Amino acid sequence: MTESDVIEPIRIDADLWSHRDLLERVVQRCFHIIEEIHDVEIGWKVTLSNQQDSAEAALNSLNRHLRGLSWIAILQEGNPFDLIILPEPPRGIGLSNGQTSAIWTVFTIFLTLAGAAWLQLQDSELKLTDIDLLVDAFCWFALPISLVMFIGSDLRRRIGLRSGVDLGYHIPLAVPFLMTPGSPIWPFGLIGFMSQRKMDLVAFRDRKSLAAMTLITPLTLIVSGFAFTLMGYWLTSNTSPHFGSTPTMVNPSLFPEFILSLVFTSEEISLRSAWLHPLGLAGIALTTMGWILLLPLPGFPGDRLLSALLNPGEMGEGSTQTWLFVGILAAGIYVLLNGGYWPWLVLIGLGVWRRFSPESSATSFVLNESKGFDGSSKNQFGIVMVALLLLGFPGLMPVGNLENWDAGLDTTEWPTEVYFSANEDVQIAFPLLTEGVMLMNVEFQFRWLGAIEYGQIADGCGHPWESCTFNNIGPISEQSLEVEWPSPTLGQIGGPSVLQIIWLEDGLSRIHEVNLTPDVTPMPLEIAWNWDGDYETPRYCTNVTLDDERAGNITIDPNHVYAPLFSFDGAQRLAIPAGDEMEVCTTGLFGSHRLTYIDGAIAPGLIVTMDDGATLRWSLPVLGMSPERASGVWPATASGWGQSEWQYIALLEEDAPLTCPMDRVSTSVPTDENGSWILNLSDIPLAPLPEDRENGTIILPDSGRIIICGENQKSWYADLVPANGTLNHAGGGGWTYVIPDWVNVDDQPIDVKIETAAFGVTAEWDISDFTLEPGQQVPAISGTPTGNPDIFQLFWFEPTEDLWTLHLVAHCISTEGCGGGDD
Repeated sequence: MTESDVIEPIRIDADLWSHRDLLERVVQRCFHIIEEIHDVEIGWKVTLSNQQDSAEAALNSLNRHLRGLSWIAILQEGNPFDLIILPEPPRGIGLSNGQTSAIWTVFTIFLTLAGAAWLQLQDSELKLTDIDLLVDAFCWFALPISLVMFIGSDLRRRIGLRSGVDLGYHIPLAVPFLMTPGSPIWPFGLIGFMSQRKMDLVAFRDRKSLAAMTLITPLTLIVSGFAFTLMGYWLTSNTSPHFGSTPTMVNPSLFPEFILSLVFTSEEISLRSAWLHPLGLAGIALTTMGWILLLPLPGFPGDRLLSALLNPGEMGEGSTQTWLFVGILAAGIYVLLNGGYWPWLVLIGLGVWRRFSPESSATSFVLNESKGFDGSSKNQFGIVMVALLLLGFPGLMPVGNLENWDAGLDTTEWPTEVYFSANEDVQIAFPLLTEGVMLMNVEFQFRWLGAIEYGQIADGCGHPWESCTFNNIGPISEQSLEVEWPSPTLGQIGGPSVLQIIWLEDGLSRIHEVNLTPDVTPMPLEIAWNWDGDYETPRYCTNVTLDDERAGNITIDPNHVYAPLFSFDGAQRLAIPAGDEMEVCTTGLFGSHRLTYIDGAIAPGLIVTMDDGATLRWSLPVLGMSPERASGVWPATASGWGQSEWQYIALLEEDAPLTCPMDRVSTSVPTDENGSWILNLSDIPLAPLPEDRENGTIILPDSGRIIICGENQKSWYADLVPANGTLNHAGGGGWTYVIPDWVNVDDQPIDVKIETAAFGVTAEWDISDFTLEPGQQVPAISGTPTGNPDIFQLFWFEPTEDLWTLHLVAHCISTEGCGGGDD
């Protein structure tokens, strides 16, 4: 080797060597050094010195010396131990007591304002300047949250001091309002709970102390939140407050919800969540914040707790970080598919970003890795963590709007079909609940359709001339509307019926129908006869359920005054077999359709006689047939509304139900100084009838339908037809088969045309076409005797735009004939 090839000796910094030598000498006081560790800057493989009893005591003694030199020692498990010397992490400057107090004071003030905003949601009339409002918000919302969070922070600080770590108090964060822009997002006010120190630079004594300091604050928040939630629901009433907008619902976590379900129904829990007592909201806020802190997201206490529970070094392995990342992504997808609650998506996005950020995903700094986390303690911490995450889970959508909060009565549980037997008292119960949360005062009125006879209906709720009122109906009301109907005997069951229950919601009438079907056969399937529309020889049909075993026959009720005019297509008797169903039809003679008009569209009853002697009576109205009333000028004293029992008149809209309006207008008809008044239904379609009707006039339009109402649903109706003048039935009764007094009540003459028809009888009426002057009565008619039992006579007036027609009809109803007449 030449002189040029001789390697120059390496120059070594004497200060560095002396520094390392100093550290080595300090280490030798507590440990016996075996050899250096080559893959770290300063480190040795060591065993305990003879003067030390345990590795923990030796490490603590060593670090007390090293901290004065701004170094720190980490002891890793192994045999022998690995001792690594690192520069001590910077502690940072913490907040002073004054600064900490100021932050907590502002935090409490903000929570008070947020609590006041929650109470204002429940009562829009409350003002932020109300002292009582602020006191309630402070006592029931801000103070419980601040107190529990301070206790949780102080417990962590005390546990840290016992382990040689000064963590200081947390920094709480809040906003002075509810984060509910358009739709509710975060109505808790509380938005964060941060540590003063950067936790990845804090040196923890061992894994157990790390787990204890990490777990204590979330545990305090969640357990206290459970208690406050239960107390808050208990303090919340079932009566809804005066909401001015859509209520915000908050849902309790799993454990409180289970406990509440043992005391309240699910409906009560759901409803109380919409106007929850502020103490309950404080409990849910604490539980939610504690649950969030326990999530294994980088930088969160839950992530540090997980690293304490795993084996040393396992948390920093790539496979562990990958599985945690996959778990966060899976949770994000699940949240998106189930409502996409914004705060959860923000947390998931933050977790994804931090998981792959080296600064944010740094593992916790543990000094004594050689001290094992015994299996029993590790299991206890793990069970507590998992239990809190499960029992404190706020739900995928912990906050939401209460849909249909102002909806009306809930009729989903109301019966729509009731079957009854003969001689059975029918009691129908309608539970009174609301779909929304607002209390309602409801007046119910009733109307019956079909074969029902008003004399069979008991007084009280259910009678068409009476009403029932219920107050303070709510979503969990225990009130019930009960309608009692003493069922008729077998021979009085006229057929199926329909009960209509009518009430007002938001100014509009609502109707619920209940079909009342006799559990008797044979029996009509429908509540009315179907008319074929023929005026000459009207035909009425309905389907009938037959008896499975018994046969019988049907006849027209002989006691009905119109019975001689109806038959079964010419036959007086109709046989019905045993079986399933059949169609039954009756046919009327010429002019008989006017009789069903007169008596409220009711056809003659039928008598059903079964082979075993049982007797039934059917009595059904006629579908598609309505009484008529001429348009024009009518005196207010005319029949139909001249009596004081009739209180209200209305011109119904097309396809409007035949019910009296419940929200009857209270405006009065203008009256002049003489007490005269004119009500034109074309101008005023709804109006109360004045009590004084002597000088009143009612003008009916040329078309439409009117309804005249008495008390509640007592009413009659008629279709309006155009007419040339007005004829009034002065007798005050209905149409009959003898000519009553008819008077021209118009201010102009009325031409009356006479049309006659006789069937099976020679009939002569001593009357011809005539003209009625204003105030003049229809002249007396003589001719065919009206007392002959073999001859059935009837008449009716038919108005047109040009004149009135008086129809005079006579039928021979004797089986032996009457002689003469038309065919």
